[in-house]
Amino acid sequence: MKNKVLNWLKTKKDDPVYDASYQVRLVEGIFEPAESADVLLSLLNYKIKFHTVQLLNLQENDGKNLEQSKKRIEELKLAKKRVTDIVLDARNKGEVLEIQSTITIIPKSSEETF
Repeated sequence: MKNKVLNWLKTKKDDPVYDASYQVRLVEGIFEPAESADVLLSLLNYKIKFHTVQLLNLQENDGKNLEQSKKRIEELKLAKKRVTDIVLDARNKGEVLEIQSTITIIPKSSEETF
């Protein structure tokens, strides 16, 4: 997987500017509550859907990591509830919301993750 990523980026490990980690500013700015809800709830809904599909696949296959997937879905649902409360509170108070979200990608060998 790591080699595919390097080929895709057309970067070589020997390159002096090579840095295996990468950061993406996914969301950054000040948003009206409705815009905030669109952005944040869309992301959370997608992640919940992703983990639900993963959970179904795990149940059909080997059944490993079921509890971890269930726990992650519950965490995301709680986050969705909290975000909804924050957005509604901001709307009711006539506030805007500043959102900053950076994703850091760090390549690791598969042996390091399990």
